[in-house]
Amino acid sequence: MRRIMTAGAGETRQLNDLLQNLLVTELLAPSDRLWVLSPWISDIVVIDNASGQFKSLLPGLPSRAIRLTEVLTELSRRGTDIQVIIRDDPRNAQTRQRLTELARVGPRPQLLIRNNLHDKGILTDRFHIHGSMNFTFFGKTKNEEGVTVVSDPDQIARAWVEYQNRYQLP
Repeated sequence: MRRIMTAGAGETRQLNDLLQNLLVTELLAPSDRLWVLSPWISDIVVIDNASGQFKSLLPGLPSRAIRLTEVLTELSRRGTDIQVIIRDDPRNAQTRQRLTELARVGPRPQLLIRNNLHDKGILTDRFHIHGSMNFTFFGKTKNEEGVTVVSDPDQIARAWVEYQNRYQLP
């Protein structure tokens, strides 16, 4: 288990590296399922590919910052069952639209609306990120946040049971 606290003074290398490393790992060996819970969500940068170091991993994307929707769409194409659980809020509209546009053909992330959602996290077969941070620009750069990453298989299994019971798809 690892805990990262942000001070609301701009992006932190720790948090950026954590998100990038975990999502690159997912692209290399995709989980069967990945859920994102974020009442408010924006298309934040999650992988720094400016120098092209991930070109072989993301051959269809240019050398530039890679956004959350692009990673989720690519994972969906690679066979991961992606669920994005958010509130029906105008602030989420752009990300909802991007998820739809990026995945016009083939598998795509599924959106589930829960207007009372306050839980935040990303859960995969290998890790669980959870805490106070929404996956937004402000959550990543401006707000004081606490994020915990868990890789213990027993704790991940318990989180899956809890999430499936709480956020079961209609």
